[in-house]
Amino acid sequence: MTFQVVPFEPEHILQLDVQEAQRLTDDEQARALAAPFGWAWTGMVDGVPVACAGLVEVWQGRAYAWALLARTAGPWMAAITRAVRRALKASTFDRIEMAVDAGFVAGQRWALLLGFELETPRPLRRYLPGGRDAYLYAMVT
Repeated sequence: MTFQVVPFEPEHILQLDVQEAQRLTDDEQARALAAPFGWAWTGMVDGVPVACAGLVEVWQGRAYAWALLARTAGPWMAAITRAVRRALKASTFDRIEMAVDAGFVAGQRWALLLGFELETPRPLRRYLPGGRDAYLYAMVT
């Protein structure tokens, strides 16, 4: 079994068995498939998506990072992390932001591991779909 990075296609989200902390409702999934993804990629293991991630330009010099990981991503987290770090390093954005669910501690640790800094010591209230609170992380070059 090998990890491979391929160009993202929206149907990869439908194939991704998203981990519980990032589980989308049917409505959120439908909106996600219609959203502009910007630059994005998919991490595949034997033709099965284990991670989808990318950057969406907010305006010139500023982007929003997003990622959805499969429940089975654990054994591939080192490879996924390396791929995301490479993508972040190769980007030309001056500022990249990401929001992490306030209750998703593993996601918060991953944001720091990727090189993001916590910008909101208190969660942003009702920031995410479904009214969930989130912390905002940023990487500024």
